[in-house]
Amino acid sequence: MRQRIDCLLVASGKGGVGTSVVASLAALTAAERGDRVLLVDASEGGGTLHHLFGVRPTASLWMLIDEHMQPDVLPMAVDSRLSLVAGGTSAAATAPASDNERRSALARLAHLYAEYDTVIVDGGSRLDTIAALSDLADPAMLLVTAADRLSLAANYALVKSVSARRNDAPIAVLSNRHSEALAAESCDFLIGACSHFLGRTIDVAGVLPDDPCLQAAVGAGMTVRDALDGSPAAEAMRGVLSRVLPSTRTFAAPVPTPVVSPSFRRWS
Repeated sequence: MRQRIDCLLVASGKGGVGTSVVASLAALTAAERGDRVLLVDASEGGGTLHHLFGVRPTASLWMLIDEHMQPDVLPMAVDSRLSLVAGGTSAAATAPASDNERRSALARLAHLYAEYDTVIVDGGSRLDTIAALSDLADPAMLLVTAADRLSLAANYALVKSVSARRNDAPIAVLSNRHSEALAAESCDFLIGACSHFLGRTIDVAGVLPDDPCLQAAVGAGMTVRDALDGSPAAEAMRGVLSRVLPSTRTFAAPVPTPVVSPSFRRWS
């Protein structure tokens, strides 16, 4: 009997906070611990993940709008444990023109999920895409935020929208590219607002520290996979993933430069 499939939706109420890098790190971390991972780029714009992994897609997610397109041709092997489905307008795809097209493509893609242990989806910040993913796949949500008030307000609105549809949906918040002190302050603000106004408890997944070396390496054209050696953000993601998607597997090899990840707290 196959084990339970874990599905994680990485999303944010505001664009530009790093959901693509967070989803990439989460997928690489899950593959490292032994999971067979499917990483999905659900963006409807240009698509980012295939650039981060240095692959050129010949087919992509929104081609599934065409009912003659078969889902099993979409995954591209990044390594023996990680496959990627490109998104956006890559490989001559066009963005869905309606919610029916969006949901049809995502529902057809979901037929592939049973072939993997873990599915990680970069949902970006588009509300209708996040809503469709949440309805169709019943995922846990990793909410990525920055510390500015606009990001926090946008993520509060996203929690409100998701909770109106699925009040039991597990949500954990991750502060990206901040110190632990600033991350704690921003998470406290968001958690307090959700608790007070929505009666909604969300978890603290942790914090990914600012990692200029990783950003510079990716910006210079290295793949995210090749830029991870000694990365504090990659090490912190181990702690984050163990909280949002626990596993009995052990990691294949230690990271050379360990960084203490933040403690886990649950708020109500």
